[in-house]
Amino acid sequence: MKYGVFTAQPLLLKSGGFALFGPAHLAWLVACACVVRLVTWAHGRWGLRALRVASVAAVCLLVSDDALMVASHTFTPAWWPLHFCNAAEYLCVAYAVHPSHVVRELLLTLGLCGGLCAMLFPGWLACPPYTWPVVCGFMEHSLIFSTSLCAVREGRASIRMRDVLVSYAFVAAYVVFFRWFNAAMGTNFGFVSGPAYGTPIEDWYDALGDPLYLVPYAALFVVGALLLHVLACYGPGGGRNRGRGACA
Repeated sequence: MKYGVFTAQPLLLKSGGFALFGPAHLAWLVACACVVRLVTWAHGRWGLRALRVASVAAVCLLVSDDALMVASHTFTPAWWPLHFCNAAEYLCVAYAVHPSHVVRELLLTLGLCGGLCAMLFPGWLACPPYTWPVVCGFMEHSLIFSTSLCAVREGRASIRMRDVLVSYAFVAAYVVFFRWFNAAMGTNFGFVSGPAYGTPIEDWYDALGDPLYLVPYAALFVVGALLLHVLACYGPGGGRNRGRGACA
């Protein structure tokens, strides 16, 4: 059966998808890179106004994707917007409206790390690459990543472990809560109760089972977030606000 562009994601899961790092995926990654470049350029010219537009656009894409499921009567608790990256979307809006040091630190972990992982290992691989859920998936996460990148570079001066721990504490609390929530509701938010299709988490799950697959999952997340902290401070564009107290 053929489905149109505007078809709810649950209806697409058995209709054929696209290969990880295949031609379609690579084309989408190029598109995501263009979005990131556009948002960072706009932020350089218009500051927080650009981040407000980008963050609201990401939430609008999320709402439109959910609206398709509501209209097709396929919107169940499993599709509630409660994943790591959904939290990052809400934080992007909060930061764009009222910049905060704590929100900035959370965005570095959830927005940068989560957004990058989602673009590289998308959870919508089972959908045809031309459909709206795929458009929303890639564009949402490119907007999350770019808004988070701008927020981090806007205020970072140097790396401090207490800032890193803010992010890690939030993620740890999320995992503990959603292990319980997922078991109670039959959901899999944050993929902390089972693997995401087509991602390395599947291999860890097959090799180690549940809950041991969470060990490499957590280790990769911790190392990746720490590296992003370092790069934000000392990489290209990092430390530009050094001495202004932005990260105090």
